Amino acid sequence: MIDLKLLHHALTLARYRNFARAAEALDLSQPALSRSISGLETDLGVQLFSRTRQGVEPTAFGERLLSRGGKLLTDCAELERELALMQGLELGVLRLGAGPYAADMCVGPALGRLTSRHPRLRIELNTGDWRWILEEILLRRLDLAVVELSVAEQDPRLHTEALPRHGAVFYCRAGHPLLREAAPTIEQVFAFPFVCTKLPARAAQLFYRLAKTGVIDPDTGDYLPPIKVDTIALAKAIVLKSDAIALAPLGLIAGEVESGELVALPFEEAWLHTRYGFVHLKDRALSPACHAFVAEARVVEAERAEAERRISARAA
Repeated sequence: MIDLKLLHHALTLARYRNFARAAEALDLSQPALSRSISGLETDLGVQLFSRTRQGVEPTAFGERLLSRGGKLLTDCAELERELALMQGLELGVLRLGAGPYAADMCVGPALGRLTSRHPRLRIELNTGDWRWILEEILLRRLDLAVVELSVAEQDPRLHTEALPRHGAVFYCRAGHPLLREAAPTIEQVFAFPFVCTKLPARAAQLFYRLAKTGVIDPDTGDYLPPIKVDTIALAKAIVLKSDAIALAPLGLIAGEVESGELVALPFEEAWLHTRYGFVHLKDRALSPACHAFVAEARVVEAERAEAERRISARAA
């Protein structure tokens, strides 16, 4: 019988080819990892790794084990997940990913409501770059994500469902020099430092031509602003203490706009909008917890859209 924990240790060692780095990744001591590998070799009666001064290399036996071992661990994890699904919502685990706009617009509020109704539910939320999150979905490390759809829609392995679009606005701090202009032009907007999260390739070229600042990522085609941040909260913090200009859906700055700390600039473009939605693997059933989260997120999105309509009506 192969101990799956020892198999996981062997796969990690094969990835790093170094005991010290593999032990660090596993949060083990180096002697403990060495004992683990030796124990697996003893159980199997074969040598799995050749020890060298440079590190380790899998033997022929090791290569065979490793070629099959990854699928064994994945199948085991899937079996555990399916058994957990059968236990229902209260004992489940919800593993989510979210892009920066979606995290603040709907994922956070939806998870708050879900937690209040199901306090025993375990939740793991990963936020950040949507391309990395999609890789985690494909690797089955996340159950569901709410991210930019333009990349996900190109992958036949993924199921996508769009959520409502939210128009984005440029904003600045109260008292900003740009507010002396009744109708600032895009050139005047980008005469000041610009802070934002990275923007998807679908809008990158057009945005870059207008901004004439920042760069286009040569590998992904995404737009990288001159001051790149990973969260809307960081962008707002920078804007509040400087002459920087930022971009965000109106709903994410509504509180600061109503309090007078921030000002939404009277400059709008139809192509400046969010385009995120739900993403998950087509061949993987969603858990009861995922379905419950999706329902909450849809309600939050509807409320956001209505609030944005009210704010826009007051501004007009």
